[in-house]
Amino acid sequence: MMGALDFLSVGGASDGALAKSSMERAQRDAGARFEERDGWLVPVAHPGEEEHVASVGIADLSHLSKLEVRPAGLPDSLVTDCYKVWYDISPRRALVVCEAGQAAVVHKELGGRLVLDLTGALGILAVVGPQAQTVIRRLTHLHHFPSGGEVAHITAHVLNPSPEAFWIVFPQEYGHYLWEIAVDRAEPLGGGPIGVDAL
Repeated sequence: MMGALDFLSVGGASDGALAKSSMERAQRDAGARFEERDGWLVPVAHPGEEEHVASVGIADLSHLSKLEVRPAGLPDSLVTDCYKVWYDISPRRALVVCEAGQAAVVHKELGGRLVLDLTGALGILAVVGPQAQTVIRRLTHLHHFPSGGEVAHITAHVLNPSPEAFWIVFPQEYGHYLWEIAVDRAEPLGGGPIGVDAL
């Protein structure tokens, strides 16, 4: 039996169809090559991505699992390689990003905490490379990361998993819009779309 919020999880789909990012159409128009991975149609490569990644690449990581955990606070017992990012939004809730295949492991290890799978509700746009910080500054007035606030006039969270990488986590319905804005900001710097295999 499906719970009230199970539709937000890609695993809640019953027809066997592949999950697609809200940025899929824009990437298809840009010539992306896709592969099936963990039930998702994932953009793995883009034309010209070698040049883009040398400056700033824009990638779609929406296939990663996005879990809201309540209460926040990274537990000592969690296996560190199960998640890619742990972000305490507030003392009451955290956002955990992990590989799709690891979501069940993270959920199990969190024991009695409330864990909501928001994978179907949220998208992730990655901005990576030597000019990533320049593009982020063109998209938001946020100065400290991770942080939440306005990004290209929508409410989002900006995570900073490494010095040259920023992940924008946003409501999936804004995917096409945010993709177009980010690519537009990257192009004058010699950047542009890249697939997940270029990361």
